[in-house]
Amino acid sequence: MVFAFDAKRLFNNFTGLGNYSRTLIKNLQKYYPEHEYHLFTPGITVNEETKYFLDTEKFTVHSSGKLFWRTIGMSSEINALAPDIFHGLSHELPLGLHPDIKKVVTFHDLIYEIYPRQFGFWDRNVYRLKYKRAAKTADKIVCISKSTQKDLIKIYDIPSEKTCIVYQSCQDVFQEESAVNASIFLPESPYFLYVGSLIPRKNLKTIVESFVKLPDSLKKPFVIVGTGPKSYVEEVKNDISRLNVKSWFHFINRVDNHQLVYVYDQSYLLCYPSVYEGFGIPVIESLFRRKPVITSNLSSLPEAAGPGGILVNPGDSEEIKNAFVTLLQEKYYEKYAEDGYKYVKDHFSNKATAECLIKLYNQLISR
Repeated sequence: MVFAFDAKRLFNNFTGLGNYSRTLIKNLQKYYPEHEYHLFTPGITVNEETKYFLDTEKFTVHSSGKLFWRTIGMSSEINALAPDIFHGLSHELPLGLHPDIKKVVTFHDLIYEIYPRQFGFWDRNVYRLKYKRAAKTADKIVCISKSTQKDLIKIYDIPSEKTCIVYQSCQDVFQEESAVNASIFLPESPYFLYVGSLIPRKNLKTIVESFVKLPDSLKKPFVIVGTGPKSYVEEVKNDISRLNVKSWFHFINRVDNHQLVYVYDQSYLLCYPSVYEGFGIPVIESLFRRKPVITSNLSSLPEAAGPGGILVNPGDSEEIKNAFVTLLQEKYYEKYAEDGYKYVKDHFSNKATAECLIKLYNQLISR
């Protein structure tokens, strides 16, 4: 079979959506090398993350720097190729695809609909126009969680039978058994950990409040990995100073994936009480490293954590504090760590994700 993909994020985004694209396509080709893989992108950033996909024995890359090529122009090239499947990996499909080409689109979340104030007027309405059109015209919509599937059906009135759930995986380095050494300054381990964007819905202020409520005898250093708007980061740091816990908190702006594995390995647990996520990749990264999580009981996070996480009301600092206290007891810690590791190995492995997608592609082609 011939598969074509929107690879803009793969070659030009080096956070969540780009990681999803790279992991998915790499694993499809790894486990099903008998098929053709064509990557369509308006431009290419060449670095350690993308070099693998420039291997012409595995992939064929189609690129153009023309304005609006991704939305309009690349359709003619895709139609000329006539692939069996075209898969838009981040909410979008190009205009003008031939009706004989089966169209798949992945939806990660509908955060611009659920939290519209976090987006400017123009961005919000462009997303709504493009993404809703893709949902209506796709032959099948891949949702990365039951939570995203539920939102899509409710908000855009999509028939449930048009959707399917294919959980995403995380990159290979987080799933490898061997330990990774990285030269990065960290406080004494083990420490509590947060990984992700530093924005209001990630709930960092409540994390700080819950930490303050812990007795000093149970406190550990707290490492926060991520970046965000300067104004919000300053608010969080001001809270930390005001509550007299500045010496406990350590901020790290950016790390590469190998360094991040090391950060997880030296941690005690991940605290991730976000109020909304399409999936929650840091949760499964942590569980793959056998570190239990404290996470939210909202949106997709219960799916990501499974038996490896204590679920909390993200607005209740007392509940989060109690989760820390529970996991600081060895018998509970070991159970959550091992149960969580088994869960992610069974549900979110690279092979499982690739198998689900190939099954979906085969079903579409056989219609």
